Amino acid sequence: MFYVDSQRTITRRESSLIVGKYNKDEKIDYEAFSTARGASTVRLVSDSGASLEARQKGSVQKELVTMLFESMLDHIVDSWEVIETRKVEEVTTDFPRTASELTFGSKKKKSIVKSSKNKKSQSKMEFYDNAQTDLSIQQCWWASPDERAIIRFRNGNIYEGDISMKCMHGEGRFQWADGTVYLGQFKDNEINGKGLIQWKDDTWYEGDFVGNIRHGRGLYVDSRKQLSYSGGWHCGTKHGLGAIYFSGTFKNSYTGEWVHNVRHGFGSREYCALSGYKGDWDYYVRDGKGLMIWPNHDFYRGAWKNGVMSGYGIYIWDSYFNNSMSLPSIIAYRGNWERGRRHGYGVLNLGFGLGSYYKGEFKNNNKHGAGKFITNSGLILQDKNLFIDDYFGPLSTNNECNNLPLDYKRTQPQEPYQFDICDEYIGLFYHIEQAIKNLDKDQETRDAIINEYLENNKTLDYIVQKNDRQTECDSFNFVDFLKFEENSLRKSLQCYEIQLKRIYYQYATICNDEEIYHTPILIRLYLWQLYYDCNIHEKGLTLVEIDRMFHANPEWLARSPHNPFEKIYFWQFLHCLISIANKLYAKHQLPEKRPDTILAGAFRIFMENDVLPGAGRKKGRLTSGYGSFVPLKGVYNLYRCLGEPCTVRDFLCGMRRPPHYTDMPQPALKEEVLLGRNAYVFGDEITFIADNQEVDDYCEMTDLKLFNISNLSSKTVISYFSLIFPQIIEKDKIMNLNIELTFFEFFEVFVACVEESIRLTEEELKNRERSSCITPDENNVKIK
Repeated sequence: MFYVDSQRTITRRESSLIVGKYNKDEKIDYEAFSTARGASTVRLVSDSGASLEARQKGSVQKELVTMLFESMLDHIVDSWEVIETRKVEEVTTDFPRTASELTFGSKKKKSIVKSSKNKKSQSKMEFYDNAQTDLSIQQCWWASPDERAIIRFRNGNIYEGDISMKCMHGEGRFQWADGTVYLGQFKDNEINGKGLIQWKDDTWYEGDFVGNIRHGRGLYVDSRKQLSYSGGWHCGTKHGLGAIYFSGTFKNSYTGEWVHNVRHGFGSREYCALSGYKGDWDYYVRDGKGLMIWPNHDFYRGAWKNGVMSGYGIYIWDSYFNNSMSLPSIIAYRGNWERGRRHGYGVLNLGFGLGSYYKGEFKNNNKHGAGKFITNSGLILQDKNLFIDDYFGPLSTNNECNNLPLDYKRTQPQEPYQFDICDEYIGLFYHIEQAIKNLDKDQETRDAIINEYLENNKTLDYIVQKNDRQTECDSFNFVDFLKFEENSLRKSLQCYEIQLKRIYYQYATICNDEEIYHTPILIRLYLWQLYYDCNIHEKGLTLVEIDRMFHANPEWLARSPHNPFEKIYFWQFLHCLISIANKLYAKHQLPEKRPDTILAGAFRIFMENDVLPGAGRKKGRLTSGYGSFVPLKGVYNLYRCLGEPCTVRDFLCGMRRPPHYTDMPQPALKEEVLLGRNAYVFGDEITFIADNQEVDDYCEMTDLKLFNISNLSSKTVISYFSLIFPQIIEKDKIMNLNIELTFFEFFEVFVACVEESIRLTEEELKNRERSSCITPDENNVKIK
């Protein structure tokens, strides 16, 4: 009948085909069948006596095959035992057909048709009645009686189950001579449908069969090897989506796409509890886009080719699962790979939370060629041959040396470039130059007018005064002035160094509820929170202006002027504070006698009056829990839809349409609430972990981005903005709606508006419930 090959596929053996039982003594009336010469005149009648003149297509061929089966039975079958089934008494239920029968169910009409004594004639009448009433029922013109039997084959195979037209058809059990057993469904002498097959080596399969082979979906288990596969099958091979487990612990597995027993397509491979790959496969080889985690906690996400890293990718050393809102300091490489090595252009972050990194060319996993190296203090080293085989090359400013060949430079002894990598106060002269540019220009204008007048009216007194002024200017040394200012500012920073590092760490972890065990890095969003706690807005300075001041100097390496998730290292943090102190408290005239300074004194005033008293206040809603549970990336996308930076006027226009837009009604409010939390799960990108929900698109409307808070009045929204920007309202009058907003200010007002909108909606619902509960009599009493 059937046997199992080495590939666990069931095939058909021609010498064991099962046919109906054949009796030698029985004579077959061949004249009762159609011949090639013409139809026989004999009226064909089935066992039940029904006339079968209308034959179905292919029925003659099926009959001939059955006759051939019968002629082969003596050579294949050893015994054929029919299983007698118990006759179940037919219970007829007469359902009422008319309304009268339904009403008077006890009264039954007698049947007018008399019962026929002849069973054949009765079966004929029933056959013709069924054929006329239900055309959908198709009867075969010739059929052998169905039965259940136990068939023992001469090769040792045994079948027990349903038989139809001398074929295995229906439910049955087939046992091979080697001990393999199949239990399930048969169709036309083939395994078809649902079934379970057990081999003698403790392996088994349960699932779909088509044409004697595994086809569809099923479960294959090898009990001895602790191996199992569950998924799609095609022509006896693993095909489609499926999961295979190579061990009983389920920690060594593959889940994904298969193509004829080969991992091909997208899938996830788990090697152990600490290592795995998720991405594209090409015939058992990692090829395409994928993510890999090694047992030593190294992490890679990018392009693969022939099983190794090739193309653009991100590699992180010693990564870990971070369940907090603090940006970790990571050692990572972002750039091009070739045959598993860093090759081409890339950026290498050195970690340690200090911001040092290299950006340039790599060759065979080493830094080689042109590049830029940023130290922990922001010192920029840049050269066409900055590194040679992972070592610093000769850094010289002489053009003649730069034109020399590279091989000559390697052979010549060069003195190493010396710099203080621990110096955290690089670039202070930039702030002093900005302070000098902000000096009062009115005094210079008055001096120019006086000099012009005296030149036109030269007198002896003028000559004396001019000589005195020349002597005074000669005594003023501008170089010494700059050195003194830079030295004073450096000492001021050293004086507050401990407090500044404490504030930096405090605001880098300001949204965390639990203790962290890594070095955090401050992001711009948390730096805005520090400015808000220090009441910078009340001094007439906006966050947009501060960001533009910081972005104006390219040496501070700010990628974007207003990105809330950009890293702010400690040396950048110091430059931000100095810029604000220069803007708010720097003198607009030259200092008097030493130790008076322009910028150092301004920084001390800023620290004593604003930073130290205000740090740690945690004003607003970002640090009160909303920053953890509101999807920051989603709200940031909503903010960017209005513009970056947007204005207060843009915020109001995004809430509702003008009153004269009668053709476009206000959209209905959304009641869906997205639950989850923000975290830096892997690497340095913040993600929102939703609680079994999908993150909605916040930019569904083309013109109204904030329609969900449209039940608020414009006056209410402006009042929330006035709490941040006092200059918006003066004496109960709106003065300026074109103030630019950063994401922090947008977030604070947006959350406040959502809270007020929810409160008004709930209050309106309560009022409706109260009004619906009041009866008309109560209304009359209240009116009286």
